[in-house]
Amino acid sequence: MKAWEYEAFLRKNARPSEEITQGSWEDSADLWIFPEQVVKMFWQSKVPGSGAPECLIAGAIQSVENMGRNVEKAEDLFKIGLELYKNDKISELRAVTSLIFESLRNAPIISDHNYHCYSRPERWEDISCNFPKQSWALRGDIYDKILGGWIGQIAGSSMGTKFEGYSGSSLETTFGERLGYYVGDVNTLNDDITYEIAFLMAANEDGELTSKKIATKWIEIIPFGWSAEYIALENLKMGIFPPESGIFNNPFQEWIGAQMRCMVHGLLMPGLPEKAAYLAYIDSCISHAGNGLYGGIHSAVLTSLAFTTDDIHRLIELSLEYVPRKSEFEEVLRSVVQWCKNSKSWRDVRNMIENRFVKYNWIHVYPNLCCVIAALWYGEGDFDRTMYIISALGYDVDCNAGEAGTVLGVLNSANMIPKKWTDPLENTLRTYIDGWKRTEITMLAEATLAISEKVKKKIGIC
Repeated sequence: MKAWEYEAFLRKNARPSEEITQGSWEDSADLWIFPEQVVKMFWQSKVPGSGAPECLIAGAIQSVENMGRNVEKAEDLFKIGLELYKNDKISELRAVTSLIFESLRNAPIISDHNYHCYSRPERWEDISCNFPKQSWALRGDIYDKILGGWIGQIAGSSMGTKFEGYSGSSLETTFGERLGYYVGDVNTLNDDITYEIAFLMAANEDGELTSKKIATKWIEIIPFGWSAEYIALENLKMGIFPPESGIFNNPFQEWIGAQMRCMVHGLLMPGLPEKAAYLAYIDSCISHAGNGLYGGIHSAVLTSLAFTTDDIHRLIELSLEYVPRKSEFEEVLRSVVQWCKNSKSWRDVRNMIENRFVKYNWIHVYPNLCCVIAALWYGEGDFDRTMYIISALGYDVDCNAGEAGTVLGVLNSANMIPKKWTDPLENTLRTYIDGWKRTEITMLAEATLAISEKVKKKIGIC
């Protein structure tokens, strides 16, 4: 039955009643298109787990300015919005919030801004044109390394949830020796891994694996998102699919969201970093673009290469070959590697990160990329030491610790992660996805290994 036929059928068979149903419009009036809770989320919220203060709308303005655009109009509206929020004038605040997004979308380019001096390719062919195409020899038992990757990620992100959103020095002052380990009850429930599970579910289905297929899985199973993923889900809801879903009206497109979730692609492509990068690309473009997208690619590459070496410094050096040439992301990555090589202490590097990125949001991809590299470099493969450093560097600690934990888990394998980290997890991952609300981590690793073979066939590897 066609749509017009269905509508005609409804009209033909509808019978009016003398009794008018009361309350239907009153019920509809409660369904705000821009709910008060969401409005307030943009202006003042607390990060789940850590309680750190957050103002997403300030971050949106900040990020568009970082991308070399004039945000004066948005800044003027922001001042008005702060007063409206202070006086709880939510109706007017709705309008101001929308006007800020409109002004950011149309913010004029500052032609001489440093941001525009760099390359920013969006097509896979342009991003990957200089990537090495080789595969690398694998070390050790692949399943044990995949399991180690998942355990490391879940442990790291569970720990980091209590610390994210604060400066490293304030974390060290507050927690002292307790920093870099679980504080309070161990809770594996967070939003980061949700997107990796969505990818695994899409990859396990029959048919071609595409960005659109993964995005459709997001809409099926993910109830809510944060920053870039929130915008992407809103776009997807209205039929705006990737790559537009990651770009349209999305001031958060260069934040950490892709980097935090693309380790799964490295777990699926052991020793095949270029293929891992491709999977990360088709996933990342759902919610990110430009340098945010490159962050997803890099975390996938680090994870894939971790199957091939036990030398963390060599691993980082190898990853430099899998970023777009002449991009700002490449410049930042090479800079932090040099800082690590030339500095006596990771605290010196922390100071460099904080000074270089003082105008950037704590969720932006750049400072967090630097934190991951610095922690891995100075941690030298030791899980405990790396987790302390990555906590004491601050910024988006759960995402960074999840990535570093994945890399170390693969590098060293599951049985080398200290029991003080693994025992509290009780081999259990909790999520808010139906069918995955309580999952054994060993079963997740088994599923990843099986799906890996399936995906390799889909992209013509075996």
